[in-house]
Amino acid sequence: MKEHFRPLRWLAPVVGALLALGASESLAQLQPRPVKADFLIKRIELRRLNPASGGASGRGGTEAGRVPWTLFECEFDSQPEWADDLEIKWYVVLGGSKQQVMATGSDTYIYVKKGRRHVAAMLMHPLVTERWAGSTTQAAMESVGVEILWQGRLMSFDDTKHSKQQWWQRFTPQPGLLMRVSESPWATTLYADYEWSKFTTGKP
Repeated sequence: MKEHFRPLRWLAPVVGALLALGASESLAQLQPRPVKADFLIKRIELRRLNPASGGASGRGGTEAGRVPWTLFECEFDSQPEWADDLEIKWYVVLGGSKQQVMATGSDTYIYVKKGRRHVAAMLMHPLVTERWAGSTTQAAMESVGVEILWQGRLMSFDDTKHSKQQWWQRFTPQPGLLMRVSESPWATTLYADYEWSKFTTGKP
Protein backbone atom coordinates (compact mmCIF):
# COMPACT_ATOMS: atom_id res chain seq x y z
CA MET A 1 0.00 0.00 0.00
CA LYS A 2 2.83 2.40 0.90
CA GLU A 3 4.45 1.81 -2.50
CA HIS A 4 1.51 3.51 -4.24
CA PHE A 5 2.17 6.84 -2.38
CA ARG A 6 5.94 7.09 -3.04
CA PRO A 7 5.52 9.11 -6.29
CA LEU A 8 3.42 11.69 -4.36
CA ARG A 9 6.07 12.39 -1.72
CA TRP A 10 7.39 15.34 -3.75
CA LEU A 11 4.06 17.10 -3.21
CA ALA A 12 4.64 17.62 0.53
CA PRO A 13 7.44 20.21 0.28
CA VAL A 14 5.67 21.96 -2.61
CA VAL A 15 2.40 22.26 -0.69
CA GLY A 16 4.25 23.42 2.40
CA ALA A 17 6.04 26.12 0.44
CA LEU A 18 2.78 27.33 -1.12
CA LEU A 19 1.06 27.47 2.26
CA ALA A 20 3.96 29.43 3.76
CA LEU A 21 3.92 31.87 0.86
CA GLY A 22 0.18 32.38 1.17
CA ALA A 23 0.45 32.99 4.91
CA SER A 24 3.21 35.55 4.44
CA GLU A 25 1.20 37.39 1.78
CA SER A 26 -1.90 37.44 4.01
CA LEU A 27 0.16 38.78 6.90
CA ALA A 28 1.64 41.46 4.69
CA GLN A 29 -1.85 42.55 3.68
CA LEU A 30 -2.95 42.81 7.31
CA GLN A 31 -0.01 44.99 8.33
CA PRO A 32 -0.73 48.72 7.90
CA ARG A 33 1.32 50.43 5.26
CA PRO A 34 3.38 53.43 6.38
CA VAL A 35 1.62 56.65 5.42
CA LYS A 36 3.40 59.97 5.14
CA ALA A 37 1.72 62.48 7.40
CA ASP A 38 0.13 65.41 5.57
CA PHE A 39 0.46 67.56 8.68
CA LEU A 40 3.18 66.91 11.25
CA ILE A 41 3.27 68.72 14.60
CA LYS A 42 6.81 69.85 15.40
CA ARG A 43 6.45 71.68 18.71
CA ILE A 44 3.91 72.93 21.24
CA GLU A 45 5.03 75.80 23.47
CA LEU A 46 3.65 78.20 26.05
CA ARG A 47 4.88 81.79 26.32
CA ARG A 48 4.02 84.80 28.44
CA LEU A 49 2.75 87.89 26.64
CA ASN A 50 2.79 91.21 28.45
CA PRO A 51 -0.07 93.61 27.70
CA ALA A 52 0.57 97.29 27.11
CA SER A 53 0.74 99.17 30.40
CA GLY A 54 -2.04 101.63 30.91
CA GLY A 55 -5.14 102.30 28.85
CA ALA A 56 -6.26 104.94 26.39
CA SER A 57 -7.90 106.93 29.18
CA GLY A 58 -4.55 107.50 30.87
CA ARG A 59 -5.85 106.27 34.23
CA GLY A 60 -3.58 103.24 34.16
CA GLY A 61 -4.31 99.62 33.41
CA THR A 62 -6.49 97.36 35.52
CA GLU A 63 -5.09 94.23 37.15
CA ALA A 64 -5.92 92.22 34.02
CA GLY A 65 -3.96 94.75 31.98
CA ARG A 66 -0.82 94.31 34.07
CA VAL A 67 -0.66 90.51 34.39
CA PRO A 68 0.87 88.60 31.45
CA TRP A 69 -1.41 86.54 29.26
CA THR A 70 -0.55 83.01 28.14
CA LEU A 71 0.25 82.47 24.47
CA PHE A 72 0.01 78.91 23.10
CA GLU A 73 1.89 78.10 19.92
CA CYS A 74 1.83 75.00 17.70
CA GLU A 75 4.35 74.68 14.87
CA PHE A 76 3.63 72.17 12.12
CA ASP A 77 4.72 71.11 8.64
CA SER A 78 2.28 70.78 5.74
CA GLN A 79 2.51 68.43 2.72
CA PRO A 80 -0.52 69.35 0.54
CA GLU A 81 0.07 72.12 -1.98
CA TRP A 82 -2.76 74.13 -0.41
CA ALA A 83 -5.08 73.45 2.52
CA ASP A 84 -8.24 75.30 3.47
CA ASP A 85 -10.45 74.66 6.48
CA LEU A 86 -7.48 73.46 8.52
CA GLU A 87 -8.71 73.38 12.11
CA ILE A 88 -6.37 73.40 15.11
CA LYS A 89 -8.05 72.26 18.33
CA TRP A 90 -6.53 73.00 21.74
CA TYR A 91 -6.99 71.17 25.05
CA VAL A 92 -5.51 72.75 28.19
CA VAL A 93 -5.79 71.17 31.64
CA LEU A 94 -5.98 73.75 34.43
CA GLY A 95 -5.75 73.19 38.17
CA GLY A 96 -4.34 70.60 40.52
CA SER A 97 -5.11 67.03 41.47
CA LYS A 98 -8.32 67.86 43.39
CA GLN A 99 -10.10 69.83 40.70
CA GLN A 100 -9.15 70.00 37.04
CA VAL A 101 -10.79 71.93 34.25
CA MET A 102 -10.04 71.35 30.60
CA ALA A 103 -10.18 74.55 28.59
CA THR A 104 -10.88 74.05 24.90
CA GLY A 105 -10.71 76.26 21.86
CA SER A 106 -10.06 76.10 18.15
CA ASP A 107 -9.14 78.19 15.15
CA THR A 108 -9.59 77.41 11.47
CA TYR A 109 -7.00 78.51 8.91
CA ILE A 110 -7.16 79.09 5.17
CA TYR A 111 -4.52 79.29 2.42
CA VAL A 112 -2.10 77.01 4.26
CA LYS A 113 0.66 76.48 1.69
CA LYS A 114 2.90 73.42 1.48
CA GLY A 115 5.99 73.91 3.59
CA ARG A 116 7.53 73.97 7.02
CA ARG A 117 7.24 76.07 10.14
CA HIS A 118 3.57 76.97 9.98
CA VAL A 119 2.49 78.33 13.36
CA ALA A 120 -0.97 78.41 14.94
CA ALA A 121 -1.73 80.12 18.23
CA MET A 122 -4.30 80.71 20.96
CA LEU A 123 -4.39 83.00 23.98
CA MET A 124 -5.66 82.72 27.54
CA HIS A 125 -6.69 85.67 29.67
CA PRO A 126 -4.85 85.83 33.04
CA LEU A 127 -8.12 85.99 35.00
CA VAL A 128 -9.18 82.68 33.42
CA THR A 129 -6.16 80.91 34.86
CA GLU A 130 -6.61 82.63 38.23
CA ARG A 131 -10.27 81.64 38.50
CA TRP A 132 -9.97 78.05 37.29
CA ALA A 133 -6.46 77.19 38.47
CA GLY A 134 -5.97 79.53 41.42
CA SER A 135 -2.86 81.06 39.89
CA THR A 136 -1.81 83.17 36.93
CA THR A 137 1.49 81.37 36.47
CA GLN A 138 2.31 79.00 33.66
CA ALA A 139 2.68 76.18 36.20
CA ALA A 140 -1.11 76.19 36.60
CA MET A 141 -1.37 74.54 33.18
CA GLU A 142 -0.55 70.88 33.63
CA SER A 143 -0.89 69.56 30.08
CA VAL A 144 -1.63 70.94 26.64
CA GLY A 145 -2.89 68.82 23.74
CA VAL A 146 -3.36 69.75 20.09
CA GLU A 147 -5.29 68.15 17.22
CA ILE A 148 -5.03 69.04 13.53
CA LEU A 149 -8.12 68.39 11.43
CA TRP A 150 -8.36 68.94 7.71
CA GLN A 151 -11.85 69.18 6.24
CA GLY A 152 -13.19 67.51 9.38
CA ARG A 153 -10.75 64.57 9.41
CA LEU A 154 -8.20 64.08 12.17
CA MET A 155 -4.74 64.29 10.61
CA SER A 156 -2.34 64.60 13.55
CA PHE A 157 -2.22 65.12 17.32
CA ASP A 158 0.37 65.62 20.04
CA ASP A 159 0.81 67.17 23.48
CA THR A 160 3.47 68.89 25.54
CA LYS A 161 4.46 65.62 27.22
CA HIS A 162 4.54 63.63 23.94
CA SER A 163 2.36 60.92 25.47
CA LYS A 164 1.05 59.89 22.02
CA GLN A 165 -2.43 59.47 23.50
CA GLN A 166 -5.54 61.60 23.26
CA TRP A 167 -5.88 61.83 27.03
CA TRP A 168 -8.16 64.88 26.68
CA GLN A 169 -10.99 62.59 25.68
CA ARG A 170 -11.31 61.63 29.35
CA PHE A 171 -12.22 65.19 30.38
CA THR A 172 -15.38 67.20 30.05
CA PRO A 173 -14.52 70.17 27.83
CA GLN A 174 -15.01 73.71 29.08
CA PRO A 175 -15.32 75.90 25.96
CA GLY A 176 -14.87 79.66 25.88
CA LEU A 177 -11.70 79.81 28.00
CA LEU A 178 -9.28 80.19 25.08
CA MET A 179 -9.16 83.14 22.72
CA ARG A 180 -8.22 83.33 19.06
CA VAL A 181 -5.44 85.75 18.18
CA SER A 182 -7.83 87.57 15.84
CA GLU A 183 -10.14 88.23 18.81
CA SER A 184 -7.40 89.38 21.19
CA PRO A 185 -5.84 92.80 21.85
CA TRP A 186 -2.91 91.66 19.67
CA ALA A 187 -5.02 91.09 16.56
CA THR A 188 -3.30 93.90 14.65
CA THR A 189 0.23 93.15 15.85
CA LEU A 190 0.50 89.36 15.73
CA TYR A 191 -1.44 88.64 12.55
CA ALA A 192 1.76 88.25 10.50
CA ASP A 193 3.26 85.71 12.92
CA TYR A 194 0.60 83.05 12.38
CA GLU A 195 -1.50 81.44 9.68
CA TRP A 196 -4.44 83.32 8.19
CA SER A 197 -7.43 82.64 10.40
CA LYS A 198 -10.83 82.13 8.84
CA PHE A 199 -12.20 84.32 11.63
CA THR A 200 -10.02 87.39 11.07
CA THR A 201 -11.70 90.76 11.23
CA GLY A 202 -10.67 91.36 7.62
CA LYS A 203 -12.76 88.41 6.37
CA PRO A 204 -16.57 88.71 6.72
